[in-house]
Amino acid sequence: MTLQEILDRLNRSDVVVERLLEECRSPDKTIWEMHPELYTSFTQKLIEQGHPGRALELAREGERHLKHNSRLQYQLALAAVRGGSTQYAESLLEPLLKKVIDADPEAVIPADVDVKLRMEIVALKGRILKDCTRREPARAKESAEWYEKAAGLPGVSAMPDGGTFPLINAATMWRIAGNEAKSNALANEVLNRIASRGITPSTSDMWLSATMGEANMLLGRTEESTKWYKAAVDMAVAQGRLGDLASLRNNYHLLMDTVKGAEALFLDEFLGSVVVFSGHMVDSPDRIEKGYPPRFPNSEPLIVAVKAAIAKQLEAMNAKVGYCSLACGGDILFAEAMIERQAELHIVLPFAQHDFFRTSVDYGQDSKSWRKWRRRFDDVLEAVEKLSASNVQLATSEPYLGSEGLYAFTNQMLQGLAVMRARERVSAPKALILIDRTMSGQAGGAESFEKSWRDACHESVEIDLGSLRIQHAANVPRLNEKIAAPAPMGSLQRPVKAMLFADVAGFSKISEWELSRFLLEYSNYLRVLFASDIGQQAKYANSWGDGLYVVFDDATDATAFAMELVDPTFGKQPKWSEYDLGTTNPFRVGLHAGPVFELPNLFRERSEFAGQHVNRAARIEPVTVRGCAYASEPFAALLTMRCQKQFAAEAVGVHSLDKQYDRVALYRVRRSN
Repeated sequence: MTLQEILDRLNRSDVVVERLLEECRSPDKTIWEMHPELYTSFTQKLIEQGHPGRALELAREGERHLKHNSRLQYQLALAAVRGGSTQYAESLLEPLLKKVIDADPEAVIPADVDVKLRMEIVALKGRILKDCTRREPARAKESAEWYEKAAGLPGVSAMPDGGTFPLINAATMWRIAGNEAKSNALANEVLNRIASRGITPSTSDMWLSATMGEANMLLGRTEESTKWYKAAVDMAVAQGRLGDLASLRNNYHLLMDTVKGAEALFLDEFLGSVVVFSGHMVDSPDRIEKGYPPRFPNSEPLIVAVKAAIAKQLEAMNAKVGYCSLACGGDILFAEAMIERQAELHIVLPFAQHDFFRTSVDYGQDSKSWRKWRRRFDDVLEAVEKLSASNVQLATSEPYLGSEGLYAFTNQMLQGLAVMRARERVSAPKALILIDRTMSGQAGGAESFEKSWRDACHESVEIDLGSLRIQHAANVPRLNEKIAAPAPMGSLQRPVKAMLFADVAGFSKISEWELSRFLLEYSNYLRVLFASDIGQQAKYANSWGDGLYVVFDDATDATAFAMELVDPTFGKQPKWSEYDLGTTNPFRVGLHAGPVFELPNLFRERSEFAGQHVNRAARIEPVTVRGCAYASEPFAALLTMRCQKQFAAEAVGVHSLDKQYDRVALYRVRRSN
């Protein structure tokens, strides 16, 4: 494709930006190297359509081609905000703010910063502070002041919208801060500026319509407000700008806490819900041979009825995004129903495909009734990968090796990923569960899925498989099929563990004559940490110089340990500045979770752990920013499900791991407060 063809398609209202991105970067990225401005165009579209994580990844890649590009740097910070990573966004925005706001009145603004971009950069500071107000209400006043600062920049009032974007946000934040008089004055000023330009709903753009809705809501004109908001929503939907719609809903919900009469049902209708699925597989030949009663027989009438029940519930739940695995039975039927709804679908497989076929899709059978499940699996995977290859993940790319715990691990990943995606879309995640409660389940099945989801206090809807079976497959004959050879088993236990690697940035530069004093201080600090309740949770630990490798049973325990390294609450860390290590915390911490081989009683009666996931964990720490803890996506998903109140995981984009090991999505882990 030529540059113009790409841009023409990108600007179409029906463009699926992820699909176009894949197309125009295959088989190579030559055109991107010739026209690096594509990075800013695609990043903006990804943000608009609600893919902040992908936007972060692309913008970070673009930095290599567009060095010091102010627009791209702003988009990086905006993507981080849209993804919920407020602290990371603030760290990205600060260098930009220094470019455009300087104490010296004669300071030169960079040539690539026009009036609009300068206003957007300053207003984004207000947006970051706005996001903080839910947990820190006192910051509303500070947010309002930054928005007013953006509105007062030279040339902003002469913009086509009259500079009303930062002005209406200032009005909202003054209302939240408790200054209703100032809020009303600014809201009236917004309406006057727009009226002077003769703008109506039919001639407005999405954000200007939303501005009119917001101003009227602040002034108590509910009917007029709803009219403008609906015009904004209609435009956002027509243009596929679901990311902008999520941002609009986030702002609307903030107003609902302050302004009487506001309700967001018309917004929720378009954004829909994020649904994660779990359900029983079709009965395997092995289950039948062992004499278990039928639960989900491979009966066409029952399969049709289950799919219809799933589709009915998805319609009732207004499902727009789905997460599932892809076993025969419930998973595949859910995936097919989501594809038919033209919804966004994400799939997580627990281990390598060739083993997954044997354990969960066709059970190694070659009869027509089983081959259809393999074909349906392939069709779903092809449809999803055609949209975006990144929507298909493996909990581990290695074989099954009899590791039953991988099913529960996959459930936790699916649930955590769904919660994180719902957070991006400013919506509540929901679960849809196909279950027969008259029969006991197994670890990693629908029952354990439902329990962990319920423990996290999220909403779920159940489909009663037992009732459907009685109606549509009460007398299905039991088939005696030959049992296929089982998938190869491993010789060692392979539990899922949380792993931490850490080091001290700059350690290798400490002179030899200072090293002994540093190591004494450092070892004393670590001794106290490992003796604490947090350190006692470690199942294995090793240290070499400044390096640490620690293994935990749970992502929460690993995170608590990591936070004591980068944000200590007790113990006495070395005086870093005395060793020329800087004045800020120099720890770099990498976190990952996955299945590892346990080598029992290898040395002094303690287990050690090895495997590909240990290697992956070790590769994260070297790319981590000083003073931070970065985690892989599986780790972030587990942490999100297990400990949302104490810790948070913020997306920081896709990074190349150390020694070109892989490219993966990483998250900054921090305390929730």
